[in-house]
Amino acid sequence: MLQPQVEQSVVPDQPALRMLSWNGLMAMADGMAVRAGLAGQDRAVSWLLSARPSAVPSARRMTAVRLAAWGLQEQAEDVDRLVSELVSDALRHATDKIRLALWVEEGLLRGEVEDASVQAAATAAAPRHVTLLGHLVCCWGIAGKVVWFELVTSERDCPHAHPDRTDRKE
Repeated sequence: MLQPQVEQSVVPDQPALRMLSWNGLMAMADGMAVRAGLAGQDRAVSWLLSARPSAVPSARRMTAVRLAAWGLQEQAEDVDRLVSELVSDALRHATDKIRLALWVEEGLLRGEVEDASVQAAATAAAPRHVTLLGHLVCCWGIAGKVVWFELVTSERDCPHAHPDRTDRKE
């Protein structure tokens, strides 16, 4: 659980509290809701993050909690890398908000990261780590300001996979 961090104060005998960011508070509240059973049963979730550096660790934290609630711990490491990279990429362009959405259905986990800024460009830029996407997911793409990916979560084949793509199972 996240707790405020006590730092040395410039005034003796008075601890200074380092406040959590809005993103950090949202991640903490989401985690508490899942642990309390108030969230997590749904198979879809969407968060609107502030376009600040704290968006990356907060997105990772919220994603990990949801994947655990959905019983997808095996995919957690790959999804953590994907969410980190895509939210980091969105931060390069976003001026206000970033939307992260995840949902699971029919053996696929789909993730979307969108630059939700009002003044943003009409289309998203290609992610910096395209090869990472190609190696970790069954398919991915760009639709407007959204970069999306799909990851197989069961013993099914990806319906969108290219015929020449080989699985990276070891």
